[in-house]
This record gives sequence, C-alpha cells and structure tokens, in this order.
Amino acid sequence: MLYEQKKFDWFSLIVGILFVLAGIASLMHPDKTLHFLAILVGIAFILRGIYELWFRQFVNRVLNEGSGWLMFTAILDIILGIIVLVYPNWGVLYIAILFAIWFIIDSVMQIKAAGLFREFHRGYSTWLVILGVLSVILGIILLFSPMMSAMTIVWLISLLLMVFGIMHIIEAF
Repeated sequence: MLYEQKKFDWFSLIVGILFVLAGIASLMHPDKTLHFLAILVGIAFILRGIYELWFRQFVNRVLNEGSGWLMFTAILDIILGIIVLVYPNWGVLYIAILFAIWFIIDSVMQIKAAGLFREFHRGYSTWLVILGVLSVILGIILLFSPMMSAMTIVWLISLLLMVFGIMHIIEAF
C-alpha cells in the first residue's frame, strides 16, 4: 500500500479565506446582506415563474390538460419577483416572515415526528416534544418580530459562510 502525501491546496485556502471574510462582512453589514438576499429571492421568483410557464406548455402538449392554475402561479411568481427587485425592503420583510412561518411549521413537524421515536426511545421523544414546543414559541416570536427574524437569518448565513470557510482552510492543509 502506497502512502501518497497530500499537496497543499492553494485554491481551497483562498476559497476558505473568502468564505470567512464574506461571513464577517455579512455580520458587519446585515442590511446589505438582507438586501442581497432579497435580490436573490426576487431573481429566484422570476426564474421559477418562467419555468412554470414553460412547464405549463409542456403539460398542455403532453397531457392535453388545461393548466390555468400553473399560469396563475407563474404570473404571480414573476410579479412577486419584480416587486422584490424593485422594493428590496419589502423583500426583506417577506423573507423574515417566511422564515418565521417555516420555523413554526418545521417545529410542529418535529413534534409530530416525536411520536415515531416514542416506540424506540421514550426519553428522546420527550426531549423532541419539549424542544419542538420551545421552537414553536420562538417561531411565533420571530413571526411578530420581523427584525429579529431578519437578524437571525443574517446570523445563520454568516455562521454558515464562516464554517464553510474554516472547512476549506482545513482542507487546504
């Protein structure tokens, strides 16, 4: 068995440093981070709307079925995307509220999933329910405090960027 010595990976080091710097920058400028995120969401809405229009034609051609609901959602997505791009502050508020709703739904699903674990490990199931209830309460707080929700998103994005950066730096060596 041959032992191959790994060479230093400059690319991973540079990418890692850039990720860490991006994480620090997003923490230092949360307003710009949120506006950038709103722009990305606006672009995603527009692209999704275009895809849905294409998919509508595909459904009509292949299945010979009317798909007015696809046309409606496609146009709605495109309009929402344009609104978010034109009014990024509205997009930030939308993202913050959507994050809080997602947090609540995910927490409720965690509570429901706790029932599945009850058969295997009762203590784990109990902890899932307790943490799920606390998460629902936190989600409701985030829902009624969009600024806190928006800052939580920035912290999560910043932390994720820094963790990815550190992983790349470690990988370089």
